[in-house]
Amino acid sequence: MAVWLLLILSMPGALWAEQSSPPSNGNASSLPQVKNIKITGNKALSTEDIRGVMSTTTRDSFLGTGLFAGARRPFIADDFQKDIDLIRKLYTFKGYFFADVDPTVTRSKTGDASIVIRIRENQPTLVDSLSYAGLDSVSANLRSRYLRSRRLKTGQIFSVENLIDERDRTLDFFREYGYTFFHPDSIRITVDTLGLHAGVRFNISLPGRHAYGPVKVFVHNPLAKDNPATAKTFERENVSVTIYGNQKFSPKVFSSAIAWKQGALTRQSLEQRTLENFGSTNLFSSISIQKDTVSTAAIPVTIDLDPSPKHQIEPKLLVDNRYGSLFVGGALAYENRNLFGAGQQFRLSTNYGTQTSSNTSVLSNLSPDQYDKIIPYEFNIKAEMVIPTLGKQGSFYTGTLEYAQSKQPVLIDSQRKIIRGTYSTRPTRNSKLSFDFFELEVARKDSLRGFQQLFKTDLAENIGIDPADPVAVKRGLDSLLQTRLNQTFRLRYNYSNRDNASRRRKSTLWNFSAVAEESGSLLWLIDNVVDTKSYNDFASSDAQIFGTPYNQYVKFDTQLAVTKELSPDRQVAAKVALGWMSPYGKANTTPEDHRFYAGGSNSMRGWVFGTLGPGSNSNEAVSNFGADIKAELGLEYRMQLFKVFGQKSGVTLFTDAGNIWDRTGPYAFSLQSLTRDFAWDLGAGLRIGSPIGPFRFDFAWKLHDPADPQRWQFSKMNLTDFTFNFGIGEAF
Repeated sequence: MAVWLLLILSMPGALWAEQSSPPSNGNASSLPQVKNIKITGNKALSTEDIRGVMSTTTRDSFLGTGLFAGARRPFIADDFQKDIDLIRKLYTFKGYFFADVDPTVTRSKTGDASIVIRIRENQPTLVDSLSYAGLDSVSANLRSRYLRSRRLKTGQIFSVENLIDERDRTLDFFREYGYTFFHPDSIRITVDTLGLHAGVRFNISLPGRHAYGPVKVFVHNPLAKDNPATAKTFERENVSVTIYGNQKFSPKVFSSAIAWKQGALTRQSLEQRTLENFGSTNLFSSISIQKDTVSTAAIPVTIDLDPSPKHQIEPKLLVDNRYGSLFVGGALAYENRNLFGAGQQFRLSTNYGTQTSSNTSVLSNLSPDQYDKIIPYEFNIKAEMVIPTLGKQGSFYTGTLEYAQSKQPVLIDSQRKIIRGTYSTRPTRNSKLSFDFFELEVARKDSLRGFQQLFKTDLAENIGIDPADPVAVKRGLDSLLQTRLNQTFRLRYNYSNRDNASRRRKSTLWNFSAVAEESGSLLWLIDNVVDTKSYNDFASSDAQIFGTPYNQYVKFDTQLAVTKELSPDRQVAAKVALGWMSPYGKANTTPEDHRFYAGGSNSMRGWVFGTLGPGSNSNEAVSNFGADIKAELGLEYRMQLFKVFGQKSGVTLFTDAGNIWDRTGPYAFSLQSLTRDFAWDLGAGLRIGSPIGPFRFDFAWKLHDPADPQRWQFSKMNLTDFTFNFGIGEAF
């Protein structure tokens, strides 16, 4: 039997379109409900795949336990019959033309339906012959390359899905080698079937090959209709550019973004790269490439660009519970996206946030008359200049000036001034590399009333100082509160397998990040070569230049996060995060501003930020100064059960395990400490969807608390004794 697959190739669209039939009249709560659906006999297709095409579903709940149940699901016989037809079509789509789908519906006394769908898949139809016609005009080398990379092979299951993959590959392949007007109607697929065998023949009608001709670029006026009287036209490297309105653009913006040269054969990948190059400048909101149909071998190309607004002001509301109580604030950012006409971006941002009440939980060892109650706050102002490297997509230089000030619950007022130079690039489509080739930070801390007492009662012993020795205490306080310099080299690497240009949606997403820091090497060089003068209060072994101490340390921080899609509305996600840092050279300790901290909405959610660790430490004041080693694991089961203002929302169940440790001392990291002093929590969270990411409201209970003499918490668990954390965006 000969079959032309023009109709079959359109089946996927019809298949998915039929599943959303209009609901029947009547109140859903008064109709018979779907109690359960059982699918048996399916091996080639997963149960999730089959249920994904059905409109008949059971009431959503976590793993069928009834927890977090969604809306009631009525049983509608007509819709269910359509579902059975869709399942048969799905098996046909996958190559199982002789599959039997046998449904059984059992009614209870109330009319509710229990459904069993028994499937006998039988043998799939296999491709026993495969041929390609119409390639006589193609060179032997190109023909060999095309056939060598084919996805459809003899002995493979014959399915519409595989035919579509091979058709799309054929389109992409020849469009990449000059056949710019090659389109789906140029491919006719003939299938001869006999029982479980199918012969497939691709008949390919190739048009002529074309090269790129002259290029014209039109930059439209974003504020008014294009007026030829205000147009400016120039030409650079065979690219003619017309700019409407009083807009300023460097000629190099256009010539460097176009990835092909006039006279080269047309290539689909070069056009995609050109779109990406223009997009990476952040100058244009709309980019289109049009090729004129001509009889000559050279095709004129027109590129239309709609500029983004040059000036942008963005306000933000800040709300979280970083210090335990409600923390609120605001941020305001201004951005000029094209400062000097070549995509240079100037950004100025500031934010301020404050806790709504005084936080005294870390001061439990002090009496109220020993300190002044404070309201923690954070203030930051930052200016950035971004200079793109035209012609190298995703590469740019960034200069940063930043000032930050904060008042912390541990009775410290902290100030930081930073100047930084960064180069960023993309080694591959899915990766990003950033190098802070210069960073100088001036960090200064002032103590508030009560900090000296807090230091003696809570902190001194943790860093090896006898609180009864006033000389040692003064030396420790001076060291902690000195103005210090941090000169840092930093390398960041990020990789994600998310590919927006791919035809296929990936069911498993990987995100990997790694950061390596080294601080103090240039200052050490100045200390030993330039500034050899001695200073009062400093020994020759102290790390200082011109009478100001500096830090020396190395730091490594990495995280791997994996998200697996179980169904369109179900995901499981996991993360592993590891970190280590250590002083070197003349330094004996690491700066607390750069240490690792545990707890909070993106860490161990059973603890508030900065209140866990190191190790089995039970003093929150000590936890607020961080540690040098970190190890964390996280696992989430995400369910999207409903929508809020059109955004997917739902519930997430999660668990976190890990802690931070010191390198030495009573809370030092060791194999024994890792297995004894780990923290573990379990919780549930509400996710409310928004355009900037889901709002997260997480409630967590401690399962294993290393700071508690009775580490396992099962016997003391109370539903009302939870830790609440709030954040925006997924935790990982």
